[in-house]
Amino acid sequence: MKPPAPYPIKWHFRIAVKLIIALFKKVFHIKANVPKAVKNLQEPYLLLANHYGRYDPFIISDFLTKKPNFVSSDAILRDPFYGPLFSGLGAIPKKKGVRDTQVIRAMKKVIESGGAVALFPEGTRTWSGVTHPLDPSIGKLAKLLNVPLVLVKMKGAYAFDPRWAKPLRRASMQIDYTLVSKQQLAHLSHQEVMQLITSHLHHDDIAYAQENNIIIKSARRAEYIDRMLFQCPSCQKFDGFTSHKNNFWCTSCGYNVYITPTGNFEHQGNPVAYANPRDWFNWQARNFVNYLSSCLKNKHTQPLFKARQMRIYESNANYQMMELGLATIYFFANHIEIAGSHFKRSLPHADISSLSPQFKERIELFFKNKAYRFSATQHQEPGVKWELAINTVWFHNGQPFKLSPYFKYLFE
Repeated sequence: MKPPAPYPIKWHFRIAVKLIIALFKKVFHIKANVPKAVKNLQEPYLLLANHYGRYDPFIISDFLTKKPNFVSSDAILRDPFYGPLFSGLGAIPKKKGVRDTQVIRAMKKVIESGGAVALFPEGTRTWSGVTHPLDPSIGKLAKLLNVPLVLVKMKGAYAFDPRWAKPLRRASMQIDYTLVSKQQLAHLSHQEVMQLITSHLHHDDIAYAQENNIIIKSARRAEYIDRMLFQCPSCQKFDGFTSHKNNFWCTSCGYNVYITPTGNFEHQGNPVAYANPRDWFNWQARNFVNYLSSCLKNKHTQPLFKARQMRIYESNANYQMMELGLATIYFFANHIEIAGSHFKRSLPHADISSLSPQFKERIELFFKNKAYRFSATQHQEPGVKWELAINTVWFHNGQPFKLSPYFKYLFE
């Protein structure tokens, strides 16, 4: 007799999501190539997919008869609105950026109860439109669970729902499903399984959109791109941007960029030096890491950057987030300082175990036995800027084991 499902999927949540996704598929032109062997799969399986948008788990599972339990960041499960929804759909919680052996035990329990498990081996949604390097332990996990492997590649998703955007955009998306049987996996080493997974999931959605002439049907193509881009190629400053409708501009020098219906960047009708989100982000990431590395080597004592008017939350003993109030947060070479009118906190980098932008791009970090959340109130604070900064500090301070797997390439 099989044990009961540890993370049951509630039928009324499942029906509600099915109705919503049916509308999504029609309005946003979402199609899928699903072999019968995948669609009719009833035995336990492990699903791995590349990761672009907020609705990926719902869209991917809609084309499958047997719905999987998705591994999800515990940050979204703490949200008062979305938390109950994800829990009702059987989400398996995981602390982002932290090696969590408990989540592996949870996945095994789901498989043993006859269920299926799904996760995104990149560990986060892609910023640039290109698949991040995958967590190298995924090949071992696939061998450990000893179930069929379903590999899912989304194409065109960056035009539909890029990580930095708030409104969805009408475009065109194709999803390809591939089945790898238990028998095939049995004859492969975990390194070979890893190579197989990587080859199936890697995708450059910027190149795909250009090759397939995908048009973004939206009048708000640039809005919220300042969550991702923060260095200006004209004045070179890291002060960030402001965005509105199809344009975004530097808050320091006013350099204005227009996003075309094909997703390319133009300045006054001419292509810019970094003509798409992929190239701009890659240039910016390396520049910012080099700048911070130089500051660390020169032992700067002043704040390297800061964010004003941030709403600060701190967890209590039960990991419930309690609001402290508004504050300015400063990033120093050796610590993060939170300075509110009635409260202060100093968080040494060496004691921060993880820091990354989470649900709604709020910055979340774990410091010793507490969690902190920073939410912007008057501007779009790019959480990725803070994540790149803490990774640079960890690398230079002899803590490379803390690096985000998808940013390790910046330090090799």
